[in-house]
Amino acid sequence: MKIIRPGRLGGILVTSILILAMQAASAQEPFQLIPEARFFTGMERGSMLVSGETLIPAGGRPGSGTRVDVSSGLGVESGESSSIIFHGLILDNHVLSFDYLMAMPTGVKRIAQSFRFQNKSYPAGSLLETRIDFNWLSCSYGYQVLKVSSFRLAPRIGIHYVNCATTINGDSEEAGVISNTRRLDGVYPVLGLESRFLMPHGIDLSMEAEGIHLITRGFLTMFKVGVTWETYPNVAFSAGFYSRLVRYVEDNQVLNNEWTYSLTGATLGVLFGF
Repeated sequence: MKIIRPGRLGGILVTSILILAMQAASAQEPFQLIPEARFFTGMERGSMLVSGETLIPAGGRPGSGTRVDVSSGLGVESGESSSIIFHGLILDNHVLSFDYLMAMPTGVKRIAQSFRFQNKSYPAGSLLETRIDFNWLSCSYGYQVLKVSSFRLAPRIGIHYVNCATTINGDSEEAGVISNTRRLDGVYPVLGLESRFLMPHGIDLSMEAEGIHLITRGFLTMFKVGVTWETYPNVAFSAGFYSRLVRYVEDNQVLNNEWTYSLTGATLGVLFGF
């Protein structure tokens, strides 16, 4: 009698469960809150790499400040992220998308050069703890202009709001150990393109790209590839990879504050349909 090894038996069991789940999913109709409309909402968690530079404002003098690389200068290289996701398809052509990314990467670094931040001096050799608080909200609307077999293509327009707060904890010359924060935000109208390929068993491959250049106020680009798998009606799992690049120059302050950040990461999540 042929003996089935435990590893092979486990593989057979997992495959059987997946086949039964797909058969059960295909046998049921998904719930729809509104006729001719399908929505998914949920949360994604991920890890990301951070790079870029920021102009740390000295305060008090127009154009003053020190340009610092956030990775080599402040030690901020990576962090975890959370995203609230909402997607909608209305009348089979109108595509709505909402994404709220939250991340707070931190770093500890003994600085090689001295600088002033908000009228406080941090001497060279000081050990600083830096936290960058990102809140990145994006909303977009697209219309599917091309549908060939399982392929969909939708140009879209949208808006991104990026809020970034840089907090430095360290030993200053004037006040000892202090926590010092500077917050900036920018709004970017964007143009974009979304493509999707619908596969059997509820698998949906997607690619999204958006961007804008605002001449004197900076630019923003966003690229994302992902896959969602509706394993059961109204329950889907997602995985994705994204790259976001943003530069902002504050145009309503005399200190010429600015920053440039690149965020690259991968996510996993769960979505619920209605």
